[in-house]
Amino acid sequence: MTKRILNVAEKPSAAKEIAAILSNKRATVREGFSKFNKLWDFKYNILNFNDCEMTFTSVTGHLMEINVVEQYKSWASCDPIQLFEAPIRKTVPSDKEPLKKTLEREIKKADILILWLDCDREGENIAFEVLEVCKNAKKKFEFYRAHFSAIIPREIDRACKNLAKPNEKDSIAVDTRMEIDLRIGAAFTRFQTLYLKKFKIISDSGSGQHSSKTTNGHGSGNNILSNSNNNNSSGKEIISYGPCQFPTLGFVVERYFRIVNFKPEDFWNLSVVHEKMDASSGKMIPVTFSWCRNRLFDYTAAFILYEKCLDNTEATVVDVTSKESRYRPVPLTTIELQKAASKKLRISSVQTMQYAEELYTKGLISYPRTETDSFQPGTDLKGLISHQASNPEWGSYASRLINNNQFVHPKSGKNNDNSHPPIHPTSSATGLTGNLKKIYDFITRRFLACCSEESVFANTTVTIDIQGERFSETGTMVLKLGYLEVYPFDKRNDKLIPTYQKGERFTPKRIDLTKGTTVAPHYITEAELLTAMDTNKIGTDATMATHIQTIQDRFYVTKNESNQFVPSNLGISLVASYELMGFEFSKPNLRAAIEADVDKISKGQKTKQEVLASTIEKYKQLYQLANQNTNCFDRSFREFYDPADPKGGEFHVLVSQFSRCGKCNGRMQYKSDQNPETPKRILFCPQCIDTFDLPKNGDISQLITSMGTPQNCPICQYQVLSVRNPVNDKSYTICPKCRNSPPDPILKKPFHCFQCTFNCNLATGNKQPQQQQQQQQQQQQQQQTNFNRNNDNTNGRRPITTRTTTRTTNTTQHRTFTASNNNFNNTRNSVSNSNNFIF
Repeated sequence: MTKRILNVAEKPSAAKEIAAILSNKRATVREGFSKFNKLWDFKYNILNFNDCEMTFTSVTGHLMEINVVEQYKSWASCDPIQLFEAPIRKTVPSDKEPLKKTLEREIKKADILILWLDCDREGENIAFEVLEVCKNAKKKFEFYRAHFSAIIPREIDRACKNLAKPNEKDSIAVDTRMEIDLRIGAAFTRFQTLYLKKFKIISDSGSGQHSSKTTNGHGSGNNILSNSNNNNSSGKEIISYGPCQFPTLGFVVERYFRIVNFKPEDFWNLSVVHEKMDASSGKMIPVTFSWCRNRLFDYTAAFILYEKCLDNTEATVVDVTSKESRYRPVPLTTIELQKAASKKLRISSVQTMQYAEELYTKGLISYPRTETDSFQPGTDLKGLISHQASNPEWGSYASRLINNNQFVHPKSGKNNDNSHPPIHPTSSATGLTGNLKKIYDFITRRFLACCSEESVFANTTVTIDIQGERFSETGTMVLKLGYLEVYPFDKRNDKLIPTYQKGERFTPKRIDLTKGTTVAPHYITEAELLTAMDTNKIGTDATMATHIQTIQDRFYVTKNESNQFVPSNLGISLVASYELMGFEFSKPNLRAAIEADVDKISKGQKTKQEVLASTIEKYKQLYQLANQNTNCFDRSFREFYDPADPKGGEFHVLVSQFSRCGKCNGRMQYKSDQNPETPKRILFCPQCIDTFDLPKNGDISQLITSMGTPQNCPICQYQVLSVRNPVNDKSYTICPKCRNSPPDPILKKPFHCFQCTFNCNLATGNKQPQQQQQQQQQQQQQQQTNFNRNNDNTNGRRPITTRTTTRTTNTTQHRTFTASNNNFNNTRNSVSNSNNFIF
């Protein structure tokens, strides 16, 4: 009986290429339910069966998406904290329904399913998504996983001969990470977006950057939160949070604060200039010897040493050291490709991966997502080199490597993901243009460089002494180009100096005392950002570029003309807010811990339930503390943004000093829209920019104790209000904060004192057992105690200030956040300790 086999790849282009290889380009094509995902039919011998009827199709990335159930999708449906525990489902979205229908139809006709998804953890998850859809359509069939590192005949043939079962642990690890990111991201995104509507966060129509207060001349932009309401917000209307996104932003903001807090300092150094005849060329060669002390920041000390050298200028050669340096690069990983493309080709990491994916699906390079920088023994490297012999640019060099015994086995790096080999070309390419050609050329030249001999340089260092002060200079000469002949991206030049002998004496042409000034570090580059993310385990090689693009899409950072990242006012304010709270959202520790736990799931060392429970509970506590300390947002955002008019500006002040604010202790304004039929009334704190809805009916007054002091809510410290019905002269009490934000998120709004069960004489709801009340109070007190340990009392901090920072070329105004008497450490060089990041 003929076996029918359904094959599923991750992308249409991959399905087309693999089908062409297996069918020897003889497959017949037909349409599926999705116009973008065609099917290819052909005969093939596999799994010890002859003339199997093979059908090859594809999905388009993830087939399913994870989300909270429908009742929680609306932003008005619940308090954001409930998203930490809301039920979630993984379903096929409507735009992927045609793919689902194709899989359901084809699996019903098939006996075997072969999963050809990309061979990484994410691909394993997509494989199980395909498997779930197929199992729901047909209960019994065999299924296998194909593992390959390049879409070339040799790799595809090897995959067919070594089919295995998919790795469920890798898939569960991805599901865990996705659920964590969904819950944390959704909760904090809704929290930030809704709270920060109180500010005019303006987007300039020309550049898309968030501007400062209207006094800075950007008042003509649109408030990006003006359209966000209690329903779903999307696109530019949200201020998003992500567990990877924020640490990525944190690296950019950290460098920014090192720049704006930098204080330039003058320094002085000595140098010795000598001219000597070069025996080989017969020319006089100038040599500048640098001071071994490097520099001094004390002019008097430098001048004394300078005068000392002038007293007797005779120089003595005290040391001549010669040594060789040898180098060649290791094989290429994803991160190194992205860093090199950004630095040497000026192509962003996101674009680099797009071009690499295109080259991969064309069968021109190996799988471009790998952490491995060592080739496995037995890899046919010479065969790969032979494919390049016909290339007009490096073909002759490739031929020499093979035919002239110049081939050297690549060095082994320190990384191995045990999944894919280093990135390398798999066949020769013609007809490529633009950036696609640049990426292919770089990958190919890097591969040839790895298989080449080392470059060899002779380095000679001459050290001289003048009155006890040492000076030195190093000359460099290329002895052997080696890999540099084919790899122009490493710049190595000769620096010739004449020959000196130890003990030789001479009188220099001059001795100089030079003044210099330290300069601030530059804004962080994409290569530096990728290095920081890789070192601190923020994201994976498959996602780092996406996180960098996200913080640009959200207008948290922009790229300047030097291809460096500059944080926007919005990005600075967000990072500063959480730093003032004492959180480490912008630091890599929290995310690195999540990635470590996800890895342990893949290795079978932890379960999904264990990781979810510990991580969600940790972030839930942080959310509660953030909700209690929103004044940190007020402090940070007030530096850059004007307050938005409450309720659109249609309200008028009835009483300017009405009741006490529990956040700033100031007096709130009592406002009304003065609608004669259905009046709307609010309390507005001009200091905190907080707005609280009030009941539409009844006479409202402040509640005063018998001692004549304001009656405050024991939960949030806002002054309690009395609402009297003038018809029946009955009244009830409300806390303006609790009414709009109930102390328990499961409680519905509006919330009144007569519904409250807290230990308060105004709370007349069904009382909880005393022990339960005490536990709740102790829990709240403990949360605040933990917060205070990490964060000094706001009233004890110095205010956020505006500081003028002088750099070497100009004077510019910068806003600097300081959270305590400890400020940024000002160092004497541009690479200060990154741990000195204090708000």
